[in-house]
Amino acid sequence: MANRSKIACRDPEVIMIYENEEDVLGVATIIAEQVEEYRTLPVNSKIGLIINKCKPAVILLALSSIERNIELYNQIIENKCLDYPHHSVLLCNNRESAAAFRCCLKGLFDDYFVYQPLYEKLRLKMIVHNGLQSSQTSTRYAGINDEELENIGENLSSLIDQSGECRQSLLGSISSCKEVINSPDSVEPDDVSRAILAKINKSHIEPMLADLESSIRENLDSLIGQLLAQKNGLSTFESRVAMINDMSDSNPNQRAARLQKELAEPPLRGRERILVVEDNVLYRDMLVKVLNNENFVVDVADDGLSALKKIKKNCYELILMDLFMPQLDGINTTKQIKAVTGGKSLPVIALTGNKNKELIKKWAEQGLNGYLLKPSNKTEILKAVNKVLDKKK
Repeated sequence: MANRSKIACRDPEVIMIYENEEDVLGVATIIAEQVEEYRTLPVNSKIGLIINKCKPAVILLALSSIERNIELYNQIIENKCLDYPHHSVLLCNNRESAAAFRCCLKGLFDDYFVYQPLYEKLRLKMIVHNGLQSSQTSTRYAGINDEELENIGENLSSLIDQSGECRQSLLGSISSCKEVINSPDSVEPDDVSRAILAKINKSHIEPMLADLESSIRENLDSLIGQLLAQKNGLSTFESRVAMINDMSDSNPNQRAARLQKELAEPPLRGRERILVVEDNVLYRDMLVKVLNNENFVVDVADDGLSALKKIKKNCYELILMDLFMPQLDGINTTKQIKAVTGGKSLPVIALTGNKNKELIKKWAEQGLNGYLLKPSNKTEILKAVNKVLDKKK
């Protein structure tokens, strides 16, 4: 594994238990960037003894299935190897995310993370960060400083810092008020007076502070949202101004036409029918929403076999297809398209988080018209879709 010196730490604050080393390479590298006291362990009969000796603050379980993770975790607990405060994280594939959510809801695990496919690496870092911060056994974790954070721009960074400090200051003031009110030293030791103040506190002051706290949270969240929206709008305007300034003054009519085209809203396409073949529900729903908003008619399938059945019964202008899917993957599904359409070829855009050029090349040989690296945003999706559909005209 990468960063082996960190991942083999003898006295770890974070431990990840796995079955297949190749499955957790990405996750291991991400956590090793964040936590020096980190160790990965293949599952074996000595796991409980190692945990009992090291007493890690955060434990991540990355076995082949949720059922296997639950069985191992229960066994370690029953053997009294986890009899101290800790933060447990369940790692799962996308198809088991609903079960993972249920495990956390029922209090079995503290959090879960979908690492197959691996999308949100920063969310994984936040889960580990929160686990170390909340654990009573974590003593060496220093947190994440600004130098370790990815660059998001000086203005936005400053906005986040100022708003965060403001929020913490206001909410801290409310907490201080509550402590003073509830402190036994804040009233005279008279039973009648204490009873009256307690009644007033419960019926008036506490609800008022709760409303104030809620209002502050909502107003700050709204303020941050508005400032971000204004910032994004300003960035768009500034980019367009730059574009205008770069235009030649030699042809005013051409300049005016280009400006009008740039500022105009993109026209809605026709009612082209698109099939989205993707087993990741979150990403699939995002694709459908983006395409529906642009007036496309969208059907979905969660694996290759279901896709071929739909292609056989319906007429599609374009297929957006995932690479790794249950039952039949993207490459083999693409191979079979002509067979179910009577020799007719359909444009296919590959959806993949895999950057293996040889794999993409192998898929392209079966008939690809483009590809999108996951995760992708609205602009990237529509650019790829419109490019393929425009070529069909």
